Amino acid sequence: METKPCGVLLLDKPKGVSSNRALQMVRGLLGRAKGGYAGTLDPLATGLLPICIGESTKYLSFFSEATKAYEAIIQLGARSSTGDLEGTLSSAPISPLTTLDVDRLKHQFTGKLKQVPPMYSAVKVDGKRLYQLARAGEEISREARAIQIFKLDIATLGPDRLKLEVVCSKGTYIRTLAEDICEASGNQGHLVELRRTAMGDTWVKSAIMFDELSDMKDQDRYRILGNVDQYIDCPKVSLSEEAERQFIHGITVSIAELPEMTKLLRIYTHDQIFLGLGVALGDGLLKPKRLMSQEYLSSQRDPTSYKD
Repeated sequence: METKPCGVLLLDKPKGVSSNRALQMVRGLLGRAKGGYAGTLDPLATGLLPICIGESTKYLSFFSEATKAYEAIIQLGARSSTGDLEGTLSSAPISPLTTLDVDRLKHQFTGKLKQVPPMYSAVKVDGKRLYQLARAGEEISREARAIQIFKLDIATLGPDRLKLEVVCSKGTYIRTLAEDICEASGNQGHLVELRRTAMGDTWVKSAIMFDELSDMKDQDRYRILGNVDQYIDCPKVSLSEEAERQFIHGITVSIAELPEMTKLLRIYTHDQIFLGLGVALGDGLLKPKRLMSQEYLSSQRDPTSYKD
């Protein structure tokens, strides 16, 4: 039996492709394996798009919850109905920014903020995506959401362009941030470029372009899939063979030594295969939370080479 692909592919998403289309393209090169992506990128955006394959899809949330880093270019002098180049543009006068203006904006938009999601977004209201309502010509009231900008650099690229470098919490819309910055500067503007450079400690320099992936042989594509556990930032615990047998079947086990002051743990088998996640309950008790399948564990102990 041929082993099913499992792992994480770090894709440098190309411009003009939706995140879902990028996922389907990757799946097509991996035998239509089950897959999912973390952190939607707009079609006009490029950059880091983690794609989890097979059993690794169980851990997508660890990417989605991570901080994100972006580089963006804003064009001043025109507002867009979508906040980027895909929308209808309406021109507006340009008010040049001084160094003091830039410093004020950096301070104003760093820290904990409230942000109203754009109409052209995947946020659901009453069971419908906002972008579906927007395409039907509707605009509804949206509740502001709490976000955090951990780092913001703003540079002027001539009199009519700004460059942003942003490190932010999940749920931050860079299109909206750009529009808010423009408005606070006395301008109207929209994004013309957006690139995600990092998610947590994972950087786009580690990602692969789709053309490179397409040119690979099948077995090489499988080999570049990273182990999902390396992207999960919590302490590691290895089980004995007896504890492993119980844990696999959802039974809470007793461990003599568990890391202090932590809840979530990465759990490994006695022979150091990633088993999943567990929750420390106190008094040395460890409860299963999210586990790899027994089929996966068997394949790791008796791997079969992928076909050429």
